[in-house]
Amino acid sequence: MSFESDKSILFLIAKARNILKKEFEKELKPYDISYAHRVILLRLSEKDSVTQKELAKDTYFEQSNLTLMLDKLEQKGLVKRLPKEDDRRAYLISITPEGKELIAPLVEMGETIMEKALAGISSEQKKEFSKFLEQIHLNLQKK
Repeated sequence: MSFESDKSILFLIAKARNILKKEFEKELKPYDISYAHRVILLRLSEKDSVTQKELAKDTYFEQSNLTLMLDKLEQKGLVKRLPKEDDRRAYLISITPEGKELIAPLVEMGETIMEKALAGISSEQKKEFSKFLEQIHLNLQKK
């Protein structure tokens, strides 16, 4: 049996991720934010006033990369950093009212893209696929 890289699970996951990201980036152009910015804004809309360390953990971004992304979002007035009262070295990251205004269109955008991406896939298959991806994540996060 020969190995076919373009049929491997890893390749297929990467291929799907790349085309989904490209689709999101195209739709996000009018907002002048990236897919990563969208992830940050959505997470802050669910869990506001968190430290950068917590946000990095919740979004799976490296803290150093997150700093640059937060700089851009802060310049655009979509997030703000406030000093953490009990730790002068840390800041709490919050979504601004302007950032909150973007949440509904960003969520709708995601639903539209995923509806297109998952066309022809049954609800049961979607649930199974989600379980598979969760299991992969659990398997690899074990230490």
